[in-house]
Amino acid sequence: MFNNIDELIDRYFENKMYEKRTELCNIFSSYGSDKGNHHNYSTFYDYIFSSIRYKKLNIFEVGLGTNNINIPSNMGLNGKPGASLRSWKDYFENSMIYGADVDSGCLFEEDRIKTFYTDQTKKEVIMKCWNEPDLLNIQFDILIDDGLHEYNANRNFFENSIDKLKKGGIYILEDISEEYLDDIEKWFGELTGSKKYFYVETVTIPIPTEVQENNRLGIIVK
Repeated sequence: MFNNIDELIDRYFENKMYEKRTELCNIFSSYGSDKGNHHNYSTFYDYIFSSIRYKKLNIFEVGLGTNNINIPSNMGLNGKPGASLRSWKDYFENSMIYGADVDSGCLFEEDRIKTFYTDQTKKEVIMKCWNEPDLLNIQFDILIDDGLHEYNANRNFFENSIDKLKKGGIYILEDISEEYLDDIEKWFGELTGSKKYFYVETVTIPIPTEVQENNRLGIIVK
């Protein structure tokens, strides 16, 4: 499905698509997701996902955007849990959207959205999540990690979740900070060397209006 991802990414930067506001930018902003104005991921996602937008896909995102300030990587008191899932639901009109979070208090279910409890630091909890009846037999086209933004948690979730991604599907790691960049780059080098994946790379999304140190994505195509 994403066998031309390298070409798409090259064109995204060559054509300065990061400067062009999209419908997805507006959708994210309307729900209060930081994937829009704050990180500018919306311009990138719209560019690589527009051709498959109306297909019937299975999409999963870990990290619902908890506003519980006692939980690491929270969105603050004004955060809006579920904002990105609801945005994906509007954008991918024919798809099922799934999500998970360590904060059970922000789990919810509505039309075409189902969420589950998980803990990215614990293999047994991740596997229990994947063994939930509503997830057990599903393979995902898109899998996004916007949860606990720490290297060990990112890697642990990937290693215990990558089998849930379809061949040709895309796995995206959001908000890679400078603190963990060396670890991520070394790990991605290992993934590239394994030759198990079609594409493994980190990309930095320019933000025309402000500077962010974690506007970096990790992209893995199976």
